[in-house]
Amino acid sequence: MATTLLSLLHALQASFSAYTLYLSSTAIQNLQKYEETSKKAAKYSNTAEHQLHKTRTTQASGALSVLLSCLCSAFLAIYPLFSGRVGTIKGLLVVGTNVAVLEMARQHVSAFWKDKAKMPLPGVGEYNDAITKTQEVKLNMAYLIASWAGVGVLSLVL
Repeated sequence: MATTLLSLLHALQASFSAYTLYLSSTAIQNLQKYEETSKKAAKYSNTAEHQLHKTRTTQASGALSVLLSCLCSAFLAIYPLFSGRVGTIKGLLVVGTNVAVLEMARQHVSAFWKDKAKMPLPGVGEYNDAITKTQEVKLNMAYLIASWAGVGVLSLVL
């Protein structure tokens, strides 16, 4: 019973992580449409170069942390079907790793994107959409952190 409940929760985590990965990939694709313009600006401005670098690294750290969450939760959802229950120590290590990685990435993304304003100009709708999607990814990362912490507590109780 406990193993089945934890597997179900991990399957839900994997699904939510996959959705968040979709949002992240959409934001990255939208930002890539402005990549050439950003590269040109970066040739003439250290600030533009720094902004381009931070845009890339924050998007990558968010996507990779959510990918790790997706893979770990999918693995933990199907592992009991083949090998029985995951040990408490191993399970808590996976939980702790996911909480730490997601939180570090969430803070990294937040530090850069919190002050980014949408531009009320024609032709930048996809950039504005990328900002919206990035904010949603950041919020979803907080939900994933909470879900990992909850699963960790449940695994100790059950």
